[in-house]
Amino acid sequence: MFLETLPQVVERALLYQSIDVQAMHATIASVEDQEYLRSQLASKDLVAFIGDGSVLPRASGVSNLPLATDNVVRFQTPAETRVSFELPNQGAVVGMGIRRGVTLVCGGGFNGKSTLLQAIERGVYNHVPGDGRELVVTDEMAVKIKAEEGRFICNTDIRPFINNLPLGKETRAFSTSNASGSTSMAASIQEGIEAQASAFLFDEDTCATNFLVRDGRMQQLVSQNHEPITPLVSRVRELWETKGVSSILVIGGCGDYLDVADTIISMHDYVPADSTAKARAIAQRMPVAIEVPLTKYGAVLDRTVAVPKELTAYKPPKAKTRWSIALFPSGKLSSSSSCATQDSDAHSDNGTDEPDVLPELDLSALDQLVSTSQTRTIAHIIHQLAQGARRQTLRELLDAMAAVALDDLHSGHGVAGNLARPRRAELALAINRLRYAQIQT
Repeated sequence: MFLETLPQVVERALLYQSIDVQAMHATIASVEDQEYLRSQLASKDLVAFIGDGSVLPRASGVSNLPLATDNVVRFQTPAETRVSFELPNQGAVVGMGIRRGVTLVCGGGFNGKSTLLQAIERGVYNHVPGDGRELVVTDEMAVKIKAEEGRFICNTDIRPFINNLPLGKETRAFSTSNASGSTSMAASIQEGIEAQASAFLFDEDTCATNFLVRDGRMQQLVSQNHEPITPLVSRVRELWETKGVSSILVIGGCGDYLDVADTIISMHDYVPADSTAKARAIAQRMPVAIEVPLTKYGAVLDRTVAVPKELTAYKPPKAKTRWSIALFPSGKLSSSSSCATQDSDAHSDNGTDEPDVLPELDLSALDQLVSTSQTRTIAHIIHQLAQGARRQTLRELLDAMAAVALDDLHSGHGVAGNLARPRRAELALAINRLRYAQIQT
């Protein structure tokens, strides 16, 4: 190995003459252009941009490769949404600008609505040349929201969306180890705002229906005073107008949203069209009653976070897959958090501090977590927080971790070489799902 394999690896990976120089320069130029384009979105009041000619569909549902067929439909920008940029390397580019505010993506099934949203969702990251989405860029703090039944929630204020629960259960600091679809979405929105999200991305297919809308007939059957859920349709404009958080929603069956949207893009045969004027005419001709919330949205409370040192007493957390981190807490770990008690399966009956069944941090609902290297970094951050055991606000935690070099997070010596920085959004969402975290208002 030392005399044959290792020299070959060094030669191919480290020597300049072994590198495809043209491909290297093309990648650097593409990344520079994407970074510049993303930095210029705010100057044109945009949350996302999709360049003309982009290839949005993937080869399959589990592939990041572009669909490579003769009849692939490249992206075509509607005239009403056309904007242009001058990039440092590529020069002038034209595409569809999605303005800040509330944007609906409508259309029939299988016409490209979700494909467009998925491209926007991944536009928070740069793409390599040949990906097809090199000119799809999104504000770096756009966050995907979806229903997540069974997720853990700790002391999150969900009152803007869920209040007046039966038996007087409090929602100012709501906690549960088994959230419903609607409570999970309410918590994720509040946690996203706390992490300074700039936009939320929703796909009707992965949302809780009762969280999205409550139609006129149900309003007549169940009065507002007897319904704990304030649906998103009643809050989405308030999110934009009072919090400055935009929303992009894929909607195929909830026409009530036509009344609250700034822009409506319809997809037909994978080609977008601006249907804002048509939608407004329909909304005027066929009015619906959207309930006005009984309360104002209110401030999103800052919470403090601490990770107990017992969480890593046995062994540091370890990324198993992109969506899962194995935890190795001491069997003596007791929850001093007010929102959860220690899971029964984390107790030790084997005479040691090692739990009988090791818990895991489930990150499978984080669609914008794209690399195991990011998950590995989150595991290292959890370990570092447990070693420090210092209570701080979530925003202070996110700011501090953003300033730490990746190799400084590595618990060993030298360069780790297998870490990638997660966005602050994914780090915040991960901490909020950590059952052992002590989160307080």
